[in-house]
Amino acid sequence: MNYLASIIEAIQQETNTGTICELEIEGAPICYIEMPRGDLAKEIIQLTEAVIESVKDGNITPLKVYISWVCKLRLEQGVKLADIMLLFDLYEKSLKDAMSQFLKDDLVSLNRYRREIDALLDRARVYVSEYFFTLYEETVYKQFEQLRTINEIAVYLTSSLDLHEVLNFIVISALRLFHADCGSILLLDETSNLRESITTGWQDIHSAAAISEMLVCTTSLMDIEYKDVISEQMRAVFKKESLSKVKLIKLYLHELDIGVLIIGFRSMQQMTPIDQKLLETFANHAAIAVHNAQLYGDADLKLKQRIHQVTVILEQKRAIMHCMREGVIAINMDGYIDLVNSEGQRLLGRLDNIIGKHIWEVIPNSRLPIVLKTTQAEYDQEQEVGDKFIITNRVPLIVNGAVIGAIATFRDKQDVKILAAELVGLKSLLESMRAQSHEFTNKLHAISGLIQMKQYDKVVELITLMYKTQQDLVSSIVRRVKDQATAGLIIGKISQSSEQGISLRLHPRSKLLALPPGFSSLSMVTVLGNLITNAMDAVASLPAERRIITVYIFEGRKYLNIKVSDLGKGIPEPYRKKIYHRGFSTKQGSRGVGLALVMQEVKICGGTISVQTHENEGSTFCIKIPIR
Repeated sequence: MNYLASIIEAIQQETNTGTICELEIEGAPICYIEMPRGDLAKEIIQLTEAVIESVKDGNITPLKVYISWVCKLRLEQGVKLADIMLLFDLYEKSLKDAMSQFLKDDLVSLNRYRREIDALLDRARVYVSEYFFTLYEETVYKQFEQLRTINEIAVYLTSSLDLHEVLNFIVISALRLFHADCGSILLLDETSNLRESITTGWQDIHSAAAISEMLVCTTSLMDIEYKDVISEQMRAVFKKESLSKVKLIKLYLHELDIGVLIIGFRSMQQMTPIDQKLLETFANHAAIAVHNAQLYGDADLKLKQRIHQVTVILEQKRAIMHCMREGVIAINMDGYIDLVNSEGQRLLGRLDNIIGKHIWEVIPNSRLPIVLKTTQAEYDQEQEVGDKFIITNRVPLIVNGAVIGAIATFRDKQDVKILAAELVGLKSLLESMRAQSHEFTNKLHAISGLIQMKQYDKVVELITLMYKTQQDLVSSIVRRVKDQATAGLIIGKISQSSEQGISLRLHPRSKLLALPPGFSSLSMVTVLGNLITNAMDAVASLPAERRIITVYIFEGRKYLNIKVSDLGKGIPEPYRKKIYHRGFSTKQGSRGVGLALVMQEVKICGGTISVQTHENEGSTFCIKIPIR
């Protein structure tokens, strides 16, 4: 390990510089591309130092310390987990490239050390994912807690008309909510001058007024840090109060200026954009409360108006929940439903009130109680509900480390299929156009040459032949395959394979008038597209005479038969039982989902799939879909 650490130390300059170059070549993540180069270089240097320390110590602890810092910083900046992971990938590539150059004469050591780096960075990635999601959950929980506090403040403020009591509660709540050390509210008097109303936590009760007199609050929110203060008078106030930062929040309602809320911090605290927004929301509540306390003297009238405002906010939240395009249903720890929106009731086919009923009484095959027990989230799961199939996500609700319930969001699978079908059709069209563009560019060069040679008869002959060949191909396929999505996929794949020097042929006896019920165009495109793609990969590296793929589609009386044959290397015996497992693949960089999706679609419609394969001779996938 120490020798590996010395190697990384020796190549750290190349690694760090290479990572920045890889970022610029990739053009992503944008958040890192837009960082000042000095900050970016410093962060990558710190990553390299953490890797070196982890290698030296023989454990991942130094790398975890670095990752914890980066995840927290990036989450506050709104950076996605995928962007952090992409930076790790680019860094790993740069590190391995530098190692390859350094150990080019010692391949045995190179391979061993590359495996050690793989293991270390894989553990780091796992920790990144776990820690990032932990931080994300904490952030969401913090936001819920802050919103709960805001609601508590709103409720309290509606119950009091005493202006002094309201102002005092606002200042104390601001200190508690934003972890400030001192605060004040200054209200505008009849002459539009600010006067002290409430001060808490200051060494000198006039310090807040002194700060407000030296500043013109031109925006709704102002940040003043000690290092940025130019005025000697202001610096004196900061020193006297031992302040590192002050926030001035303008209180106004419908363009009516009410006053200023000032909170001071004696230690540096980083406020996230969400905290800033929350502060503005808090200021809005405070402004409303102060204005009402100043304006109204009748307690009953004041209470009614505040209740109305809270009701509007709650109705807005309820309206947002019920106008979502996804169904939402939540249960408590005992499995009883405590939340469902309108779309959820529609998808479940329930018009009655199901709040308070057990989830299994409404959805007998629901897995929400299982999610409660396992605390494991489940994403993109297919589920049958009544006469519908839905795509659902199930997540446990965890507060302070304890599970308090579970929530599921779901959409009609048919809606997802319609959208996916549009995307698949567009992708097939783009692939076909790209391949044809490449092919026609070559033919245009030939036409240009003939024109320069003044062989005009040959030009006409070539153009006629090109048109006839393309029309014959399209007409032949459309005549035998009536499903437009399937025909479009085959045409696109023929163009794509031709560009790669592969001969993709539709068997002359193929015939398809209509797809069976329950086997949609999207299902057909998923099945046939993945089989053809795998066949193209299987023959891509073989000699020209073996780069041949045959597609056979025949609609019989009882079954729709689909066969895709290639002359590839075949499937080795140990892999034949694993090829349909999600995540299994023999291709470098593949996610192993193609044949898993094929198997899923075939099973849903009650079909069968089999493969005939011989090593170094090729494979034939045979699918039978029942025609009901």
